[in-house]
Amino acid sequence: MSTPPQDVWFENPNVGQRSRIVTLPHETGGRLFVLEYINQPFRGEDAVPPHVHTAYTETFQILKGRARYRLGSETRTAVAGDRVVMPPRVPHVHPWSDSAEELHVRQVADADPPDWRGLDASLQAAITIQGLAKAGRVNAKGLPNLLQLGVLLETTMPATYLAGPPIVLQRVLFLALGGLGRLAGYKTAYPEYGVITGTGLEAPA
Repeated sequence: MSTPPQDVWFENPNVGQRSRIVTLPHETGGRLFVLEYINQPFRGEDAVPPHVHTAYTETFQILKGRARYRLGSETRTAVAGDRVVMPPRVPHVHPWSDSAEELHVRQVADADPPDWRGLDASLQAAITIQGLAKAGRVNAKGLPNLLQLGVLLETTMPATYLAGPPIVLQRVLFLALGGLGRLAGYKTAYPEYGVITGTGLEAPA
């Protein structure tokens, strides 16, 4: 049964972050999603690896606390009330906590053109990683093993890639790892962690 996404908080304790979905892609015709996340003091830098989007603009509204973030080759700061915009094709790291206060952020990922599948895949990957983290199946940086990661990253292409390695190489590598991962039984989504459907969120009890 679908659960209002705003009622469900997901958590990755290894990186000190919890998050909830405010608006799902299907509610906007695949144009955007909205989520909120809270990072513990001085934590959250490893919550999402450095990455780049081919056609998404990400906007981060700092609701509480002080943040640092990376955009291109620069590391910058932001405080409550600031709005951080990360345009397509610029490598970046999402804002993380840079003070003894929790950091509360509202994130909007805006796809131009609309990309229902890609936005769903990004959210599902985050939900699955957070579920694996709570189950103790991730490393110190909050990431699962390479085959599980390959399954997840394959689904986010061609909208999202890791920063650094050439995109052509990533396509070959993660298609191969994703295929091996599925053969080994790894999945994109697990009911016990939460599943995004075409019409909502099926969350564990």
